[in-house]
Amino acid sequence: MSISDKDRKQLWAKSGNRCAICKEELFHPNETGVDINIGEECHIISSTPGGPRYDANYGKYDTYQNLILLCCKHHKEIDDKNNIVNYPPQRLHDIKLQHEEWVSERLGKATKKKDKDWNAIFRALDLT
Repeated sequence: MSISDKDRKQLWAKSGNRCAICKEELFHPNETGVDINIGEECHIISSTPGGPRYDANYGKYDTYQNLILLCCKHHKEIDDKNNIVNYPPQRLHDIKLQHEEWVSERLGKATKKKDKDWNAIFRALDLT
């Protein structure tokens, strides 16, 4: 099975195009202006025996609930066999949740500011 378009879009949208750990923008232009993607859709629980945090009974490997969006550096860090003890599934779920709340809060403030700006414009134009 592979990640569905719906789950992939949900992951990227709720993550705000940012790494859940370092908040680095994941899709941006390089020094020559060409857009590059350094984001990776990472499994919290591996579907591969012997893989990071593998659980044979999990079953929902390619779903939004089991994915976290990270930069390539942090994907390697969480899956490194010498570092895996520092990133159990619950910690990764917590990181994902906190990051999505951070994104929502930032976007909410921006939306409220834009709404206030538009309301001021409407009042100035006497369109209210």
